[in-house]
Amino acid sequence: MQRDKVITYSSRQLKVHEKNYPTHDLEFVAVMFALNIWRHYLYGVHRP
Repeated sequence: MQRDKVITYSSRQLKVHEKNYPTHDLEFVAVMFALNIWRHYLYGVHRP
């Protein structure tokens, strides 16, 4: 968030095997998903 406003969001459906994951594992999956999408910003490289 910046200045109390959301700047981006993303989501996806859970895969069949992920529906049985405990909450802390689902949170980890969400973090990995976000890092995968936005990694070019972290690396400082433009996305092709």
